[in-house]
Amino acid sequence: MSVLGDLLINKTYAAGTLSDTLSEKVSSLNEGFTSKEDFVQKIVDLAVPLSIACAVILLGYGGYLLISSQGSPDKLQEARSVITNAIIGLLVVLLCVAILLLISRSLQLNIYE
Repeated sequence: MSVLGDLLINKTYAAGTLSDTLSEKVSSLNEGFTSKEDFVQKIVDLAVPLSIACAVILLGYGGYLLISSQGSPDKLQEARSVITNAIIGLLVVLLCVAILLLISRSLQLNIYE
């Protein structure tokens, strides 16, 4: 899991603005894949920042719904479900990346070493 932690810290926080990071990753996909290692690395490089951005946006939206619900049970339930789904979605993407890195290591693709 330390590889995933390093990936999150190095790739998202130190990469500059999110739009620059995503545009760089998407443009690198247009270059094509030269090997299996390149394919896996480009997927991981794009999935993590994109999932973090989506989770932050959905958490903000859920927080807004929570604040603006004014005690209405239906609106509170909708806000809770948006927040819960954002967290679950982020965890699913991060676990998929971790599994992808685990498989790439077991196949000796040596991604992020």
